[in-house]
Amino acid sequence: MGAIHAKMEPSYICEKFAFSGLSILCDYTRGTNKTMMIPSDIYTRLNELIIDVTDVELTECSPHWRSQPQIVSSCQIWFVHKGTAKLELNGETCRIGAGHLLFLSKGQKFEAASDSAVPLIFYTVSFTYRTLLRKTDKDYVYRAEGEAFPLNGEVPIHNHQPQVHYLFEQLYGCRKGNDGGRGQYRLKGLLHELLYLVAVELEDGINQQRNGVERTVEYIHQHYTKNLPLEELSRLAGFSPSYYSRLFKKLKGLSPNSYMTKLRMNRAKELLVYSQGSYYEIAQYLGYKEESYFSRMFKKETGYSPTEYVKMSRTIVVAMRHSFHGDFLALGISPHAAVMARGSEVSPIYNQYEGMPLPILVDGKSSMDDLVRLKPTLILCDDEWAKLNKELTHVAPTVTIPYWDIPWRERLYRIADLVGRRKEAKAWLQYYEQKAEQASQRIKANIGDETVFVLRIVGGKLRVYGMDRNIGSTLYQDLKLTPPENVRGIKWRKTITLEELPDYDANYVLLMGSPHKKDQKMMRKLIQSPQWQALTAVRHHQCVDIALYPWIDYSASSHELVIDEVVRIFAPEEQKSQKSSNN
Repeated sequence: MGAIHAKMEPSYICEKFAFSGLSILCDYTRGTNKTMMIPSDIYTRLNELIIDVTDVELTECSPHWRSQPQIVSSCQIWFVHKGTAKLELNGETCRIGAGHLLFLSKGQKFEAASDSAVPLIFYTVSFTYRTLLRKTDKDYVYRAEGEAFPLNGEVPIHNHQPQVHYLFEQLYGCRKGNDGGRGQYRLKGLLHELLYLVAVELEDGINQQRNGVERTVEYIHQHYTKNLPLEELSRLAGFSPSYYSRLFKKLKGLSPNSYMTKLRMNRAKELLVYSQGSYYEIAQYLGYKEESYFSRMFKKETGYSPTEYVKMSRTIVVAMRHSFHGDFLALGISPHAAVMARGSEVSPIYNQYEGMPLPILVDGKSSMDDLVRLKPTLILCDDEWAKLNKELTHVAPTVTIPYWDIPWRERLYRIADLVGRRKEAKAWLQYYEQKAEQASQRIKANIGDETVFVLRIVGGKLRVYGMDRNIGSTLYQDLKLTPPENVRGIKWRKTITLEELPDYDANYVLLMGSPHKKDQKMMRKLIQSPQWQALTAVRHHQCVDIALYPWIDYSASSHELVIDEVVRIFAPEEQKSQKSSNN
């Protein structure tokens, strides 16, 4: 029987199979702490070995067969063809059934027994190997079994059972060949083909494991506020509950329950600082029946009670959307750190903070590293940043406030709620509405219902601004200026051609350009065009160049600055008299 001998009844033939090395499924089953090997590493390591087959056996056992305890004397590969075997390996128990392989290492304590009514039939291949020690320009130096064989433990064969069985039959058939080197070479080739199939099987198995776990991770993210029994998750993954639990922890570093708790606590951090719900309501939403239990879990996870966390969370706030600067400024505070736009796009609002926030560039890995080092208690961002930086949401509770989908006044209130400034937001908006109303009256007194049109050159194209956002929301809603008729149907903005420009004829044109070559080229084309020359505003010399900021920004303080700019353009005398009266 080669390295492992067993006493059997005369009517049975005894054979073994030996596989030494890679363990992934076996490790999970027995709960060992071995590191899963990446399949590409298996191929690399196998390529560096010289392997020689020393014995091949076929063993057929009675239903109650049992071997004597012994020490494995050489590397072996077992393949169970029929029945089930119970094995004791270095004090640990595992069962392998038909279609499973087992790699045994030299020196392992070993005992085996048949574990089913079906007679146990298994193959054993014994082999030696040499490990590449070093490689020089002239020679390769090997050492006999210098490193552990790269395959170890149990490997269930799911996708290649017929091929594996055929290879063991061929190995067994070649074992007694009298053709010298030719036979040994054939044995080597068959063994290498077998090892290749095992590596492929492991590669497929690892992918299946990861895919199964990832299915449940996605499901947990969608339903973590509900009760998710382990049995339900394991069914979704396609594994037994105990195996799934060990596999999940192996891949994710946490048990399924701990992973779900972490998601709940991260969401709790956001709700505590963002929502207006009571602790009881937050606990219920997150799937906890009792507020007291939720509080204990929260403190265990964060080190703070919910009340302590709410107070602490407002100390280190990082704003990851530059358009939020105007909202913080209106609330009378500055974030601990804030993202900045690049170059000419830097808003002057950033420089109006009394306490300048630490600058974070708009992109780049180094800036993200800076964010991690800041250790903020709250990250405030828009949905675009959150989507592109999912891996950073673990740094701190991350609250996403849509930039494109909600009006700026609603956003101001949301930020105010986060930093405990609701009253300040309300007071500032009252001040703003009053200022807008007064400015509207002064401007109307000068230009009446004459129309005002906003045109921007960006990306080498013409863009018209409409009624609901950015410049348009200040001009047409807050200041109640009159737009050209075709602008009324535009909510935010619209790209037009030069030929369409006469459709937006107005008494006044506010023109925004940029230093980019493509935009400068379009500006020259626009000014020289007959469509531009025919506009009422151009013929009456009522075309005004405006800068990018604060006009293009969509925030509380930027809109206040726009009001000042509009008054300067359309009611300069009223603005001067207003300043004189204030002095």
